[in-house]
Amino acid sequence: MKRSTLIIVSGASIVAAMSAAVLPVAAAPTGNGNGGGRGSSQAAAKPSVPTATATLTAAQKAQLAFWVEEEKLARDLYLALAAKYPSLPQFANIAKSEAQHMAAVQQLMRTYGVADPTVGKPAGVFTNAELSALYNQLLNSATTPSAALAAGAAVERKDIADLTAAKSSTTAADVLRVINAQIKASQGHLRAFTR
Repeated sequence: MKRSTLIIVSGASIVAAMSAAVLPVAAAPTGNGNGGGRGSSQAAAKPSVPTATATLTAAQKAQLAFWVEEEKLARDLYLALAAKYPSLPQFANIAKSEAQHMAAVQQLMRTYGVADPTVGKPAGVFTNAELSALYNQLLNSATTPSAALAAGAAVERKDIADLTAAKSSTTAADVLRVINAQIKASQGHLRAFTR
């Protein structure tokens, strides 16, 4: 699977250049998909570990670890931009949704026995060097409200592309459910950043 790369063209414009393959990236949204962040928090509330619906390969388990950090990137970026631009409510609302997405991925990780690389990591800190660089690049590009919205839109476009590609290499029913739900949520988030 390829990894997507985002290229910052200028302070006010971000071009998503989907160059490499995509890792499964997503979690079950619990909001209404429009960036409102409202919905159930069932994924975070269930302490029990469900039975796996399939066996994941080592590569698929590594993809889950990347995926949860990608969700953390979105959450952390949106929280930082919410603080910087409080007049743009999309960031605070969608950050809540991204936290729920992260929780759903973490539930899958528990199900399949995958170590969580986000444990103990403060906002903006990642195990994956690529995601760390991307976070800093996007945050530094958000020098105006319109550039901040463009950064948010770039993240959501990347997520949609990653999730769509992940569907083709995933057979586990529970993982597919999360991917499909995340695609729908990311489409709603993208609309919230671009309307």
